[in-house]
Formats: sequence, structure tokens, C-alpha cells
Amino acid sequence: MSTDRSVTDHADAVVALAGRSRRPEDRERDIVRAALALFVERGFAATKLDDVARAASVSKGLPYLYFRSKEELFKAVIGEAILGPFHSGEDLVATFEGTTEALLREIVARTRDFTDTPAGGVVKLIMAEAGNFPDVARYFIDEVDRHGLKVFIDVLQRGIARGEIRPLDDIESVAVMLRMPLGMYSIWKWSLAPHTEPAPAPDSFFDAYIDIFLRGLRP
Repeated sequence: MSTDRSVTDHADAVVALAGRSRRPEDRERDIVRAALALFVERGFAATKLDDVARAASVSKGLPYLYFRSKEELFKAVIGEAILGPFHSGEDLVATFEGTTEALLREIVARTRDFTDTPAGGVVKLIMAEAGNFPDVARYFIDEVDRHGLKVFIDVLQRGIARGEIRPLDDIESVAVMLRMPLGMYSIWKWSLAPHTEPAPAPDSFFDAYIDIFLRGLRP
């Protein structure tokens, strides 16, 4: 979609911005959340910003006051959907007092909760659109994904310090391996799962995930 708009559209948006009762930050958040739902439901390319504005109950020109392009809105959707859970994961690891197994089970539980929300569909959306929008892919890698990797690096370093995980020569590579099955589960959940009969039982999948990694990482 073209990122240019007419002066008239821009003026209409300014009037709408001044006249609405919601605070600017609330309107921006509403636009991002509406875009998240529509991008996941329809796909990024098939969603028009006019549709986003309608879903957010704002003037059709208003999204352009907050986002220079649909790609910029996509970045905001990624941040809204994924950065919060990643930061929460970092805080969890920093404050958790139980064993490494208990910590990993808590991370898995939170991942399952996340995957069951529309935000979980953003992971699949990023993978699907990365080749078409390299700037968005780079933003995800540089500004978002590193926080997810850090969660698992911190889990491993914490476990090693507690004597619950054996010393590792390449912690980052092991962290990538820990993270990948959870990301792939989210992608599968929002792509092939509705068409899979019978679908694998999530409890069995995650129990096997935890068992395999703990057996491989214990001293």
C-alpha cells in the first residue's frame, strides 16, 4: 500500500485527532490492537489501513498521524504483541526462587497462554512476511527477538550457577535450541493446527519438551 496521503486526508485526521475524547496514546494503542487482530485474521498484505481505522473506531486518516506507513504499524504490532511477554519473561527469571525445572515449566505455561491469544499469531505473521518486508524482519531481530533469546540465556546461566545444569561451551546456541520449539508451536497453532486431525495433545508436547531438555542439560 502507498504510504502517501492527500492533504485532505491529513487535514481530516487532524480534525479527528482534536475532536475525539480519547487521549492520543489511547487512540494509538487502539489502532495498534485493531491492526494486530486484523493482520492475524486476514494477513498483512490483505489488510488495508482504512479497515484498521474502522476497527479502531477512528477516522480513516488517523493511523497516518501515528505511523508513516503500514510497515511502521506492523512494527508497532510486533512490539505490542511480543515485547511485553519477553520483558515479563526476563523479570520472571530474575526473581524466580524455585528450581530450573519449575522455572522452565512456568515459562512453558506462559508461552501456552500467549499462544492462545491473537498475539500468538503474530509470530507466524512475522515468518510469513519476513521475505517481503526485510526492514520489518530486521526490526524484529534487532529490537525484539534478542529479548526472547535473553530469557533462555538467563535460564541457562541461572541453572549453571545453581548446579542444576552442566557447564555449556556455547550457551547462546543451546538457548536458541530451547526457544525454537516454543516458537514453532506458536506458528503451528496459528497455521496447520486447525487442519490437523487428530491434533497432538499440547500437554504431551510440552511435557516431552521439558523432559528432553532437562535430561540433556543436567550435570
